[in-house]
Amino acid sequence: MLLRGLLALALCAAAAGCGGSPSGSSSTQIRSVAQPKRQCQGSKLAAKRERQRKSLQADLRRLRAAAATVKGYTQKGNAAINNAVDRFLLDVAKESLPIHERSRFIDRAAAVVAPRCYLCFQALEANRPIAGGAKLACG
Repeated sequence: MLLRGLLALALCAAAAGCGGSPSGSSSTQIRSVAQPKRQCQGSKLAAKRERQRKSLQADLRRLRAAAATVKGYTQKGNAAINNAVDRFLLDVAKESLPIHERSRFIDRAAAVVAPRCYLCFQALEANRPIAGGAKLACG
């Protein structure tokens, strides 16, 4: 019984060492095949989203500066705040960011202009994307 166990162990050890090829035989060589250059769209979309985020953050800074020029509360604002709101609305309308994120940027802009300009606030609210991520009950 012990002799059989030792014999089996010796055979396993010998079989494990037989993986190499003899020195005189030809071995299989693996050559790399040229792969076509892939056009990854994911990184381009991520870069586009990051550019839009930076643009919207710059627009929010412009809105804060323009809102500081308005004294008190007005119906129509002034030229500075109107131009800043127009620029923000053009930038937020680009659809590279998800709807929820664009809506949060509109929330921030509305918080800046609401105490200063009534129609600026209404313009922001009117351009809010609605129900883009909503799931319909009948679907």
